[in-house]
Amino acid sequence: MASERSTDVTKITKLLAGSVATAVLAGYCWRQFSSRCSSKNGLPEVSLATSHSKVCSGSSTPSACHESLSTAASSNSGSSSDFFIYFGSQSGTGEGFSRELEEEAAKYHLSATVLDLDDFDPEEFVRQKVVVLVIATYGEGDPTDNAVNFFKWLSSSDRQSGELDGQKFCVMSLGNRQYVNFCSCGRLADSRLEELGGSRVHTRGEGDDDKDIDEDFLQWKESGLWAALQDAAGKKTSGTDTDEAIKGPACHTSQESSSTLPLSLEIAEAPANLSTPDPLVQAGGADVLGKWYFKSSEIEVLECYELRQKSDVVAGETTKHLNLDASGLGSLDWNTADNLEVAQRLGVEEQLDYSLQFQSRTSRPAKMIFPTPCTLREALEFYCDLCHAPSKAELRKFAAFVEDAEEREAVLTLAEDRDMYKFLTGEGVRLSLKEVFEFFLPSAKVDLCSFLQIVARQRSRSYTIASSRKEDNQVIGLCVKMAAEDMLQPISTILKEVESKGHRVLGGASSSRVAGQYDARNDDVPRSFRGSCSSMLCTMEAGSRLKIQVKHSSFRLPKDLSTPILMVGVGTGVAPFRAFTREFRAESSLRPKTMLLFGCQRSDVDYLYKEELEEASSEEEGALSDLVLAFSRAQQHKVYVQDKLSEKAAEISKWIHEEGGHIYVCGGTTMGASVRSALSVLLGSDDEVATLLSTGRYVEELW
Repeated sequence: MASERSTDVTKITKLLAGSVATAVLAGYCWRQFSSRCSSKNGLPEVSLATSHSKVCSGSSTPSACHESLSTAASSNSGSSSDFFIYFGSQSGTGEGFSRELEEEAAKYHLSATVLDLDDFDPEEFVRQKVVVLVIATYGEGDPTDNAVNFFKWLSSSDRQSGELDGQKFCVMSLGNRQYVNFCSCGRLADSRLEELGGSRVHTRGEGDDDKDIDEDFLQWKESGLWAALQDAAGKKTSGTDTDEAIKGPACHTSQESSSTLPLSLEIAEAPANLSTPDPLVQAGGADVLGKWYFKSSEIEVLECYELRQKSDVVAGETTKHLNLDASGLGSLDWNTADNLEVAQRLGVEEQLDYSLQFQSRTSRPAKMIFPTPCTLREALEFYCDLCHAPSKAELRKFAAFVEDAEEREAVLTLAEDRDMYKFLTGEGVRLSLKEVFEFFLPSAKVDLCSFLQIVARQRSRSYTIASSRKEDNQVIGLCVKMAAEDMLQPISTILKEVESKGHRVLGGASSSRVAGQYDARNDDVPRSFRGSCSSMLCTMEAGSRLKIQVKHSSFRLPKDLSTPILMVGVGTGVAPFRAFTREFRAESSLRPKTMLLFGCQRSDVDYLYKEELEEASSEEEGALSDLVLAFSRAQQHKVYVQDKLSEKAAEISKWIHEEGGHIYVCGGTTMGASVRSALSVLLGSDDEVATLLSTGRYVEELW
């Protein structure tokens, strides 16, 4: 029988597999983690259980574990569901909301099944009586990758009125108001379902990622969603019953929590020692983020060099250009100024090179959450988000592993306080996973198998390609600025705020004592934040390898070489225009009208690609017909790119009104809105800009 043990995270966790002792250095990962996550980081305590190197979490015996999971799998089958939740999600937000709805449904005496639109089956869909759609809009109004086929079906001329007669539906749409086609996919789904005969049971929600998309989702739920779904499913309960049901989540035990997880874990010293892969465990990824891993390619870094005139890596003041070797990736379909999605790899200092793979814990097929076999090092570095605080849904799952009953109840209460949790995870505070465990889950003992399935997946980060395929299709260039936030609130201030709102800290200990102990252990190092992916890329060395995927962008140059091109970029927003400039050069500078407005703070501090851009705008080369610079801090009054537009008003107006010119803008959302407003004045009206946006002659890429 498995020997299950918990160890302090700073020590080596030992696994006994039969008569063979194997050591998995998981604890070191938690302690030695890179400072990219925060000023000091470690990981929560993790216990590992094994029987012949197989881990079966949440039960004292493998048979008991298997039985409980079989029961859970049976109860979660879609055939008995009161409603079905479909999600279209690019980054995982929509999927996360869908999973929350599925979990909350039981509190309202409902059962739900979550379905990925990637697995959309039209025949099944038309038979389902109650559906909820959580639909994100990607980029300039496109459906997410997993929803493309659904929208082809929905918009097809083959659809007939009355095809969805009897179906009841509601839609939560997600987007970003900085883009002109805000929530367009959700709005389209909402209107088309009604046109095809469906009956809307709850008002469409709209979540704005530019502001507070979580709050928008909560407001949508709290505006009558559950009563509408109960009524639609024929399970309307009395007001008393419903009020009691929503008071708080059930306090699950670790066994109950583990029983909902579909996979068990096998660990061995080497891949050859692993058993034959379980045919029930299917590759491809169990969620949107997991699928990304299976579709990614590996690419080698050729070089990484500084772009700023003055840089300080420790202070987070660095911007690098990376060249990546695409010569061995013949199937990689990329174009100039496309987006390259990069998987972050978080530093693990010690040896964690034991192999693991998943097995199904029931008689039903299960999908891998990430590619295996792999080493424990790879699982933690590539696939687990160990930097950020868990979501509220993840916190509730981890709470099941808290041994102290009062502490467990306090954690569940914290998870329900959305304002407090927003404070703990938002800008200026940014608690890490390690800090959440240390201050709110000190008695939690999570087995490795459960931890790997509960913890958030790593998200890739998207960077606009800064190189020209026409110039060199073997090299992909990136422009990356290290994301940095210093002067985060000290732990003492944070914990006092938590206590002032009635929440417990570290088993009820005083915030001042806990903060004092924390500061002593962390040598009074100020808390700071460094973006994990940008930090990784800005400290890359030649020969390193990255996991990447290409995402096509809407930045495409007009085929007519005589079409005027206006480009506006700030900071690393110059990336696609560096790519365009290299493309102009590869075309032998045949485009006569190419203007770049570039903004940064100072010419002697952060003027990216200075030599390249000035050479491109010289008479000898002529790749840029005009280079207009806005240095915001070089004079007493700040000057921005939108201010420079007025200096070129006559020329730009002629380009757009008379010569069919195209406009491209890249940078922060605030800058993008200011440029749009300035162009509305310059061109005569907001309608002029709206027309350019809708016809593809004005393209934005904002963040």
